Amino acid sequence: MTPTTPWNPATPLMGRRRLLMGTGTLLAGAVLAGCASEPEPPAAPPSGPTLAEPTPVTGEGQFETFVTEIHDAVMAADEARDAALLAPRVTGSAAEFRTAAYGMIAKAEEWAEDLKRPGNELIVPMTSVGDAFPRVAIALVSDSVAEGVPYFMVLQQNDARSPYTTWGWAQQAVGIEMPMVPDQRVGSEPVAIDEAGLLMTPAEALALYAKVLSDGDGADPEDKLAPNPFQTVTHERIQAERAELNAGVERDEAATIKEVYTVKEGEFAGLRTDDGGAIVMGTLMSTRTVDVKDGATMSYAEDNKYTKLIGKKDFTDTYVRTYGTTVAMYVPPADAGTQIQPIGGTQTALAASGT
Repeated sequence: MTPTTPWNPATPLMGRRRLLMGTGTLLAGAVLAGCASEPEPPAAPPSGPTLAEPTPVTGEGQFETFVTEIHDAVMAADEARDAALLAPRVTGSAAEFRTAAYGMIAKAEEWAEDLKRPGNELIVPMTSVGDAFPRVAIALVSDSVAEGVPYFMVLQQNDARSPYTTWGWAQQAVGIEMPMVPDQRVGSEPVAIDEAGLLMTPAEALALYAKVLSDGDGADPEDKLAPNPFQTVTHERIQAERAELNAGVERDEAATIKEVYTVKEGEFAGLRTDDGGAIVMGTLMSTRTVDVKDGATMSYAEDNKYTKLIGKKDFTDTYVRTYGTTVAMYVPPADAGTQIQPIGGTQTALAASGT
C-alpha cells in the first residue's frame, strides 16, 4: 500500500496527510489543527502508477532550504524595492508581479501595504517522482506574519543543474476541506495540463474558473465548480463598486464595470492526490474596466492608490485596472461525483490607467 499522510500543520510529516483550514474568508482565519490518526486506506486508488515503496524524491531538508532561500530573496527585494534581488529563486509571474508592485510603490507609498509574502517555514512538501524534467513540487509554507494563513507554493526544477525556483504562491482558502496527498517519502505522480481521467483536464478546469470569475455562476451550467472564497469576495467587490459608482445616477447614464479573467499560458503545476485527483496551480490575468457613459464624468473627491498611479481623478471614457492571480485548485477523478474545488488564491494589482 502506498504510504499517505494528512497535510496537516499540527501533525508530524508521517502517516496520512490532509490540508485543513478553519472558517473565515480567503485572507483571514487560522489553521484548524486536526488530531493525528492511524493511517487508513485512501478513498479510491490513484489512477496513476502504483508506488509500492519510496522512490527517489527531493528530501524534506532540501525543501526547507529552498523555501528559506525564496523567502529571503523576496524579503530582500521588498526591502530594497529591487526586483533584481529575486533571482535566481523567484521567476515568471512572481517576479513580474513584484516588479510591477515596486513601480507602483514608487508612485504611491500606500501600495507597500500590499506586499504580502510567504514565510520561511516549510509545513508540508509534495513532490513529483521520477527522473523527468522539469521536476515539480507544491509546498505548503507558512505566512510571513504570525498566525497567518499558509500558502501553496509552486517549486520547479528545469534540469539537473538548475535550482528549484518558484513562479507563484496562492494563499490557502479557509473553511474548505482539502484533499489527501501522498507521503513525501514516496512522492506524487506529476499531472499534465491536458491530463485525462479527471472531471475535467486541468486546462479546462482553469479556463472554467476564469470564465466563472468573469461571468458568474451562469458560466458553469453543469455546476462543476464548487463555491470558494476568492470568487465570492471578487464578485462582492465588483457589486459594491458598481453600486457606489452609480448611486443617484439615472439608469441611462450609469457606468458599467466588468472584470475579465484569462489563463496565462506557460505556468502550470499539477500533482496527483491520494484519490486519483490532482492539485493544480496556474496563473490568471484579469482586467477590470469601468466604461463611463458618453457625456458623463466619473470623479473621485480625493486621491486614492489608483488615481495616484494614473495621475488624475476624473474620467470621461474608461478607468482600467489590471491584476495577476495565482490560484490552486483540486480537480477530482472523473468518477468521484464531486466538484472542482478552488483551494487557494493570491491576487496582485499590477497597473491602472484611465482617460
